Amino acid sequence: MYDKITALYCRYSRDDGQETENASITHQKALLKEYAENNGYSNLRYYVDDGYTGTNFNRPDFQRMMEDVENGIIETIVVKDMSRFGRNYILVGQYVELVLPQHHVRVIGVTDNYDSYNTENDLFVFESIFAEMYAADISKKITFAKHTLGMNGVKLKSRPLYGYKLIDGDHNRWEIDEESAKIVRMIFGMFLHQDMSINSIAKYLRTNKVPTPSAYMGYKYTKVGTSYGWLFQTVRRLLEFQEYCGDTVNFKTKTTSYKSKSRLFLPKENWVVFENQHPAIISREDFEKTQEKLKSISKNSFSPSNEMKNDTFFRNKCVCAKCGAKMHRRHSINGVYFVCKTYMQYGTCRSNHVTENELRRITLDHLKKLYMAVKDGRDTLITQLGLNQLTELDKQIKEAENQVNSISRLLTELYEKKFQGKLSDLEFKIQSRALSCEKEELLRFLSDVTVRKSTISKKFLSVTEILNRVENYRLSELNAVTQEICDALIEKIVIDEPRGQKEKNYGKRIVDIYIYELGNLSDLVDVRFKPYSQRIKEIAPQLLLERRCDTANVVEALATKRTSLKSALAEEGTNFQTVIVEVRKEILIDAIKKGLSIKEIYPLLGYPESSNVYWFAKRFLGMSFNDFYRKTRKEI
Repeated sequence: MYDKITALYCRYSRDDGQETENASITHQKALLKEYAENNGYSNLRYYVDDGYTGTNFNRPDFQRMMEDVENGIIETIVVKDMSRFGRNYILVGQYVELVLPQHHVRVIGVTDNYDSYNTENDLFVFESIFAEMYAADISKKITFAKHTLGMNGVKLKSRPLYGYKLIDGDHNRWEIDEESAKIVRMIFGMFLHQDMSINSIAKYLRTNKVPTPSAYMGYKYTKVGTSYGWLFQTVRRLLEFQEYCGDTVNFKTKTTSYKSKSRLFLPKENWVVFENQHPAIISREDFEKTQEKLKSISKNSFSPSNEMKNDTFFRNKCVCAKCGAKMHRRHSINGVYFVCKTYMQYGTCRSNHVTENELRRITLDHLKKLYMAVKDGRDTLITQLGLNQLTELDKQIKEAENQVNSISRLLTELYEKKFQGKLSDLEFKIQSRALSCEKEELLRFLSDVTVRKSTISKKFLSVTEILNRVENYRLSELNAVTQEICDALIEKIVIDEPRGQKEKNYGKRIVDIYIYELGNLSDLVDVRFKPYSQRIKEIAPQLLLERRCDTANVVEALATKRTSLKSALAEEGTNFQTVIVEVRKEILIDAIKKGLSIKEIYPLLGYPESSNVYWFAKRFLGMSFNDFYRKTRKEI
């Protein structure tokens, strides 16, 4: 067993651009260390976010501290005051009142005398609101100061634009960076003078491994593997920067709130432009010609067509198993397919793709198996999901409560014995301490089990809702993929590479369909591959009854291709006609067993008249007319 950590959390938001730890952090560290040592706290660990605003809880060391809380290694968090913890009173309240108590973590604010173990914290809500009001006030002052600077021609960009660099670290003085400026001139030249499309320019830059602006300038948010990932949008945006002809352009964006870092693009009439403020990379004439040419190109040139937008069954649900990226829906001369976004844009993932027909077929197979599993073994699914523990948890809670009550009675008896002089002080201390420790352990156990029961109960309700939704469908409704079914049941579809030759090996491709609240369907239901002959046998009876059981209709029903069907059946050692004969034989024998008349039988076999049935029985069952006539009157 190890001693738990006392976390000393420090935070300071600065605007002076220093990169070293500032005096406020040093002061906070000293204060917190002194407080911890004077109050008997040991095993100290600092968590420091220097230069991060309190309105945003996505701070590196704060998140690291919360991970340690969840891992159960932190017992106490000490901060200078609660505004160091955060300046959003709603989120601070959620952490202090809900999240941290679940992990039995105590929070102490030194200078404002806050202690989460103290029930007399009535002013905490008001202090948190004042802290947030302070952050809002500071934000307004900073915004006003930036607006004044911007209106006086000071550059408001925190970094120089791609193609420029700072002079002596001064954010208001730019000079040309020849290495990146060469790429900027090349892009403008390709677009304006070589008449290359934006997409072709992006492809050229990717192929020739030219670092993107974010990769070249070392931005910390550049994703691994995308250093050369020029996109249509990247090139177009670069062509639109008026700064390249020497102008300072302020107020192109604004923040939506001081609590959020997201920015809203403003219309051009709101921009404030100061001409000839730094060296130009592109002549003003070429820049204006570029803007005229851009007007003729829709920003949505490479967006999906309206037809694609309207057919959204699997949109935003397909995920590449290799890289985790979304799979985009695309048209080709061979039909509609989904392809990995990373491969399509960067070429860094394998060409993982799946036809929409194949995806529909797999989805229908999986959903039908889920439907049958719910109908035949609902309780089994509940058990597989680990949700059959509520009775046992209730039993554990009751037993723990009884033990707590029993210990409380024993403690009362000890007090009475001590008061009556039947127990010495030393004996009382030893026995009461042991019972108190046992009671404390039971209370912790009771708290953990109660939280677990609450979690499972909520999960049980949501799972029950999904299972009811599945059970309420009719099996006939699962003969086609609909938007309603996709939206109601499917959370995501994870698609891996095929294990064989495309469609004829359907099923050898690993496709995991995740159902809301249930998770990966393959963990609950057997979704293994079924041979094509078996698949045909499942749909043939209905097609025969409708008198349209031919190859074309079967191909359509299975959402496959004629050649794929033919080659797959050949691999199974059969053919289409043989399978249909087997289906008709099974239907005919079953009908005779049930004592159906000839008039009731021939429609089941898909025949227009009864004479076809006599012919079929003679050829494939070896029955004469008289034999068949007699057997339709009695069981075989």
